[in-house]
Amino acid sequence: MDFSNELINFIKELAPRMSSQEINNELKKAHGRIDYDPNLMNHQCNKSQLLSFIETESLQAIEENQQKSKEIQAYLGEIVKKWSQQCAKEKRINEDHLKYCSAVLLPYGSVLLGVADSKSDIDLICIAPEFIDRREQFFNGLFYLLSNEQGMEQINKIESTSNPIIKMIYKGFHIDINFAQLNSDRVPENIDENLDELRRNLLQSEDKSMYALNGRKNGILISKSMPDHSQFVQALKIIKQWAKKRKVSSNIIGYLGGISWAILMAKICQLFPRVDVCQTVSLFFQIYSQWNWKVPVVIDESDPEIETFKTLCWKRDEDKRNDKIMQIITPAYPFFNTTFKVNKITFQTIYHEFQVGAQKLGDWNEVLKPFDFFDCFQYFVAISIVSKSSENFHKWTGFCEAQLPKLLKLVGHNEATYDTESFELRITPDGEENLERDYAKSLTYFLGIKKLKPEAWPLFLRIPITQFAIELNQRKLQNFKNEDEFNMKIYIANVTDIDQLRGKLSPRMYDDQYSIVKKIKTNPEDKNGSAYLVKRISSIQSSGINQDVLNDMF
Repeated sequence: MDFSNELINFIKELAPRMSSQEINNELKKAHGRIDYDPNLMNHQCNKSQLLSFIETESLQAIEENQQKSKEIQAYLGEIVKKWSQQCAKEKRINEDHLKYCSAVLLPYGSVLLGVADSKSDIDLICIAPEFIDRREQFFNGLFYLLSNEQGMEQINKIESTSNPIIKMIYKGFHIDINFAQLNSDRVPENIDENLDELRRNLLQSEDKSMYALNGRKNGILISKSMPDHSQFVQALKIIKQWAKKRKVSSNIIGYLGGISWAILMAKICQLFPRVDVCQTVSLFFQIYSQWNWKVPVVIDESDPEIETFKTLCWKRDEDKRNDKIMQIITPAYPFFNTTFKVNKITFQTIYHEFQVGAQKLGDWNEVLKPFDFFDCFQYFVAISIVSKSSENFHKWTGFCEAQLPKLLKLVGHNEATYDTESFELRITPDGEENLERDYAKSLTYFLGIKKLKPEAWPLFLRIPITQFAIELNQRKLQNFKNEDEFNMKIYIANVTDIDQLRGKLSPRMYDDQYSIVKKIKTNPEDKNGSAYLVKRISSIQSSGINQDVLNDMF
């Protein structure tokens, strides 16, 4: 169905770089039809209310926090430089060449885009010459040096993943360090000017280093393609804060991460370069609440190496397209689907929140209202990652969190288990720490379950949980050969008393100063911790699931 001439003219006025036919084709090929509200451009759409939210939530980066972040990046950069020069000496590199052999540490992600706030992670990439490898020097040598730094609160290496990183908390900042090994014995001084050549040299060799370099390249391309970068930054900050409040921001668990939100917002800014921040955010909800997600979201192709990479790399990522549930594609080649962890359950949640946002446009207090997870569902399943010692807990947690999207996929794609017309399922994007007092450390996620039809059949979880347990145990034996496996477990449990559970959750699970969590106090007579709050339905360990206590009925 064609767009009306009035609508085409309306969009053309906002996107003057495109012809009427180009706009029509651009939108029709993805959606068939999207209905906009032309009145949106004729009023201020409660701009003062939105600006008030910006000030209240401190979305403008705090100068003091920014300065501390820069100081930490510079300090870590010096550690990386000294470490790389020591590696060069061990490789007997000539003294005269040492100054050309230093690794560098550069930001990407939210820091590079300029949307980092006081709660943002610092994403860094360590770019090293070819004589420094990932396994020995990076994950052993550099990891050891960082582990002994004063102010290091927590550090963990996550190796068995498509994106291997060193993850740490240093002086209160959450920091992820990625690694790229070049096909050269030196790192050029002007990295950004040489990124295309460096990536081209890696094309046929090391995928992980290629994707690490692309983390920075993507940020550069997104920034360059923005008609008004400052407005893009402000609008993206609002959307990222909205995503946190509505609990759909977590790349680990299968929601959307920072790069996905950036690409979604960049697309809106490219289509509508002449609107203000308030209108940009409104269009974000109007468009994505009607988007045909079988078609990828791709911003303008501005990568100068597009022809070099296009034919060679697109097919390479077919296994990461998550069966076309949702596709948000990076601008740098090789193409990468940033939403490959999104599954049927998390997609339904994200799409639902886009629709809720679109329906409530005009009242930003309603659009940006925090989502109270425990008020919106009838039944709850607790997924607890536990350990009897703190020593390997963070490694165990990182391993289990990487596997949780697979559990959701097993549940969501089993038609005999999950029918979207009968049930709504939703998982918390973050875990709650130390609810399991029988263990030294624990992290608990919650799966909310709601019946949409009174006559809905029971939700049977036995099959997907059993399959998940088998697969998890196999990977556990491969990745934790030297650790005491009985000290590290993951429980899946049916929550039997949600009111008592509320008294134990931290306020950050709610994000609302008037939340009921502050009105309920912990029971002082609780001697057994959380044991009475949940009924064990599964203990996943090397011996398999305890089938006798498995309870499928909700």
